[in-house]
Amino acid sequence: MLKNIFQSTQKTRLALAASLAIALLSACSTTTSTRSENIPSKVQEMRNESDKKPDSLAPFLAKLSQDHHIPLADLQNAFEDAKTIPSIKKLVLPPPPGFQKNWKVYRSRFVEPKRLAAGQQFWKKHQAFIKETSDKTGVPAEVIVSIIGVETIYGRNMGNFSVRDTLVTLGFQYPDTPNRKARETLFKNQLEDLVLLCWKENPKAKPFKACLNQNGSYAGAIGLPQFMPGSILRFAVDGDQDGKIDLRNSPQDAIASVANFLKAHGWIKNEPVYLELLPGDEAQRAAKELADGEPKAKIKLGDMLQKNMIASTNLPPETPSLVVDLPSPDGQGGTSTKHVVGLRNFIAICDYNRSFFYAQSVAEFAEVLKGEMPVMQGDAKQPSKKAKRTKKSSSKQTVKKKKD
Repeated sequence: MLKNIFQSTQKTRLALAASLAIALLSACSTTTSTRSENIPSKVQEMRNESDKKPDSLAPFLAKLSQDHHIPLADLQNAFEDAKTIPSIKKLVLPPPPGFQKNWKVYRSRFVEPKRLAAGQQFWKKHQAFIKETSDKTGVPAEVIVSIIGVETIYGRNMGNFSVRDTLVTLGFQYPDTPNRKARETLFKNQLEDLVLLCWKENPKAKPFKACLNQNGSYAGAIGLPQFMPGSILRFAVDGDQDGKIDLRNSPQDAIASVANFLKAHGWIKNEPVYLELLPGDEAQRAAKELADGEPKAKIKLGDMLQKNMIASTNLPPETPSLVVDLPSPDGQGGTSTKHVVGLRNFIAICDYNRSFFYAQSVAEFAEVLKGEMPVMQGDAKQPSKKAKRTKKSSSKQTVKKKKD
């Protein structure tokens, strides 16, 4: 019965669901987004709006009831106290005119010592299951660990907004921006998926409502890996095999689900996420010409080799690739842009979150976790071995004094 319910809408909405950003911290890829005018006035309008339940929610629930054979009375009870959240509408507003993206700052939020320490601890604690999952899916262990770390610092920051009210807000009262209609459609679809997910989990009144009201991000993402409801329905896995999928409390479910998502979105075993450009002006000029900001691998790797952009590689010349641009302010009123060559696994990470900054941060944090690069690449020096020895020595002296 439930299988028929899900199949009725899955195909028509899968393409839309795939394009929904799991996190909205940065714009899709690095293209210039269309920004709404007069942002301050829009913020004031939202402050004046009440947080009452939208009138258009009632016909939406009626259609859900009809389409999926869920008793309307149960839906009405579960949404009886639903409301919009004005603060969320502020969070999803596009950047103001003149906003300059900053790759260095973005990266520093994720590739940093505290997250690294938490990642190493998480990896060690679940090492056997992570290895098993990696072997089964072909997704490297460090990439799985990296994504969960970038998303929630291994469950520390899973969001404090009601997922139901978040999706009601974004589905029925998205801010007045040029893409408002499309975004409302996307979030309405996610709200529908949330209802199906929670009804499948437990259709009894209290647990059904509790599931709808679970906490998540300001975009409606859930659990350690921050999956949207639609992604949970389509890609989440019961990793610990306890008969249910719990991305909030089961690290095994989260680990298996992240790997399954990437595999389902085209992860290529043993292929890198990206390649560094060769040093020099020639490679930089070619990269600048080829960078179009689209998360699509449209360039053959052999063409990159012919343009002297990358070093020789064992990958086939026809391997799809793209040029990734990562801009930062140069401190003199201009922009300094780092370029790398993204491969098919870079695109798979972009399907998780359609942002070049996000995908590159995941890739570099994975390298840090694996010990292939320093935490901040010189931006914030790690303690030297000598300093660590001094600190350790001091600690021993302190303990000795306490014993004395």
